[in-house]
Amino acid sequence: MEENIKQKRELIAAISDLFLRFGLRSTSMDDIANHLKISKKTLYQQFANKDDVVEQVMLYRRDEKIKNTDVDQLAKKNPIVVMSEIRDFMVSDLGSRLPANHFDLKKYHPAVYERVAKQEEESTKKFLVALLDNGIKQELFRKDIDKELQLYLLGKQMHFLKNPEITSKLKYPISVIISTIFVNFIYAISTEKGLKEFERLKNTANRPEDG
Repeated sequence: MEENIKQKRELIAAISDLFLRFGLRSTSMDDIANHLKISKKTLYQQFANKDDVVEQVMLYRRDEKIKNTDVDQLAKKNPIVVMSEIRDFMVSDLGSRLPANHFDLKKYHPAVYERVAKQEEESTKKFLVALLDNGIKQELFRKDIDKELQLYLLGKQMHFLKNPEITSKLKYPISVIISTIFVNFIYAISTEKGLKEFERLKNTANRPEDG
């Protein structure tokens, strides 16, 4: 049983790579079977239809994204460092073919999109609320911040950047835009202590290595 789960997860990972290489809409069930050198019968034993394939791939990506973000471990990490790690992840994420997959998902698999988006929103919110609470405990973030509002604004800006029709027309590089969004977010929620820590970390990161 455990071996079957592992094999299916490996199959989903391979399909995820195909979607990134060739596009979600353009990759048919025939394409998947041909590229992975399996029969369509075998493929349909694992998935009911393409909607099922797409949903399981998106849930797999979500699980991969959050498997190393244990909420219980947040208390051991500097919240501002974690915010920087999230920023770097978003730059990598939105600089890949993932936004195009996201756009195709919403346009051609709307029911799947709604289910996956809801689950991802819930898990992301849980993680970020824990992160903000940890920052408040460490007196890096202000006690009086409206967490719901701040996370809503951050989420809307990130969602806006997932549309390739928008990102293809941006005036500035996406890395610059994402970095600016996160800097503004940190400045909006940080105490004086938090801002000093942010500047310290920024200066450390920009400092040339010795030798």
